Amino acid sequence: LVSLLVNQGRASDNQRLFNNAVIRVQHLHQLAAKMINGFEDSLLPEERRQLSKIFPLSFCNSDYIEAPTGKDETQRS
Repeated sequence: LVSLLVNQGRASDNQRLFNNAVIRVQHLHQLAAKMINGFEDSLLPEERRQLSKIFPLSFCNSDYIEAPTGKDETQRS
């Protein structure tokens, strides 16, 4: 019984840590998006044109990465 309770405690700790990590990653992604938008807004038209030749400003790699949707899928990946 004690072993079962300890294992459940570890599982809930792991779930809490995972949830915190997801929240932090989402926050960092939003922060990065705000920073790049601020950077884009500060560019002069010619600078924006030159930069868009090198890297498309409206493209975000992470928008196309499939993320796991549930606990089971997350543990498999």
